[in-house]
Amino acid sequence: MLTDPLPIAASYVTAADMPAISREPGKSVYQLTVAGVRYTTTIQHSTNKGRRRSNVRLDVNNIVADPYVPAQNVEDTTSIYLVIDRSERLVTDANVLVYLKELMGSLDIAAFANLTTTRAAQIIGGES
Repeated sequence: MLTDPLPIAASYVTAADMPAISREPGKSVYQLTVAGVRYTTTIQHSTNKGRRRSNVRLDVNNIVADPYVPAQNVEDTTSIYLVIDRSERLVTDANVLVYLKELMGSLDIAAFANLTTTRAAQIIGGES
């Protein structure tokens, strides 16, 4: 399992460690509220018919003024997913990490094109 709390680098919006709110085999949920905005990260793994799927999801919830009825507040939500779906037999964890770096490069995220962090390798290896 990944560490609890999940360390978040200072350059990110949350800029603090994100504590786990749920832990079970193959799935962990971390949550932190910053300036009234709730950040929830879910990391889960499953296997089926010789394939392993890893899903990293960030949900962001914020209460904002309704643009149509300014006197009322509404919940504004956004979800971002990264899904790694791979053969359990043929591709290695090291290969998947290389492919993840390529994805970051194609998104033109220069700081992540040279990704060497342990956490990505841990998630690829099945930790949550």
